[in-house]
Amino acid sequence: MKRILLTTTSLVLAAGVAQADDNMNIKFGGTAGVALIDDNGASVASSVNAASVIADLTAGIVAAEAASYDALAAQATLAATGTATAAQTAAAALAVTTAEAAYDTAVAAGTAAAADPAAAVNTAKAAAAASRADMFFESYYDFDITASAESDNGVSVSVGFDMGAGNKIDYNDDDVLEAQGVDVGDADVAVSYNGWTLTVDQAGIDNLFDDTDGAQDVSIAGSIAGWSVAMTSDQEGSTSSYKVGGNIAGVALTFTGTNNDDNGGDATKIAASYEMSNGLTLTGSVEDESKADGSEDEQTVGFSYSMDALTFGYTAIKPGEVAGADAFGDEWDLSVKYSADGMVASFALDEADATTIIVDYALGGGASAFAAMHDKPDTANDLTTVGLNFAF
Repeated sequence: MKRILLTTTSLVLAAGVAQADDNMNIKFGGTAGVALIDDNGASVASSVNAASVIADLTAGIVAAEAASYDALAAQATLAATGTATAAQTAAAALAVTTAEAAYDTAVAAGTAAAADPAAAVNTAKAAAAASRADMFFESYYDFDITASAESDNGVSVSVGFDMGAGNKIDYNDDDVLEAQGVDVGDADVAVSYNGWTLTVDQAGIDNLFDDTDGAQDVSIAGSIAGWSVAMTSDQEGSTSSYKVGGNIAGVALTFTGTNNDDNGGDATKIAASYEMSNGLTLTGSVEDESKADGSEDEQTVGFSYSMDALTFGYTAIKPGEVAGADAFGDEWDLSVKYSADGMVASFALDEADATTIIVDYALGGGASAFAAMHDKPDTANDLTTVGLNFAF
């Protein structure tokens, strides 16, 4: 670790670096946890796609063909002995018939999947979800190591990596199980000077428009005239994203964009908020994505109101070009949050009656308990989970 840091620092900073032992700072930390989860099989169904279905069907055909050949070979060997009983001959013939029927079934499944891949994927997803219909336990750990040093001329360099195992349930975001295992050799390096930071982490940096829109490799962030500025790039994929934020006459503005949204094109978003002195905050946003039919071009207006430990929120959404829904309020989000004495409890509801209840409670010493319930009508993606997390 020390050799890596000193080599990197010397290459970047040259004569500006003082003695490493005087400047180096090494930090260790991480999180661990355990959870009891019922996600209706969504965690296993999410790994099913066209490629996995084709691979499974191909493997099934190959295995069935091999079993059929083995059955025929066994039947021939038995017949060659000349001493087979009637029962043995019948059993061998039945084995051949069964193996050939299994092969025909496997080939028919492959043919059907080729004719209708979407149906095959849906069938495979349903089967995978059914295999995990009950509650199950998951545990994880994520261990982080960061080393940093600062040169005499004010340039600082840090290198970090983490290691982990298991799966962590993301109960307060997208409800997915997030694998914590990473390649220890995948280090990220950051160089900072005068309020600007350059970070390099191959496929380890989020797209600033949407963290599901493709990982980035390099980012630069800082501020200009009181406005925060950040940009990311993936050189191999020729994709990028940006985020600019600032304040004009008390109105907080945020501009984000990318050339790689979930449809692979350009997307922009402008968000504004204004915090009034009485605890009321007004919000609004306009989003323009690349999907040709305009179905993802949302507009929103909303408010939140804080009163002691309670916060109420409401957002009216004007959906994109969706049949039967094209006005503000056709979609909406309502939320209530209570925060006091180490506990944060929240309730959320939308126009589809999707309901979310989350309770987090700080136990002290870095430990916290949580419980979450997400009821999503007309879907099989409900989530119920309770667990403990520990930060160290």
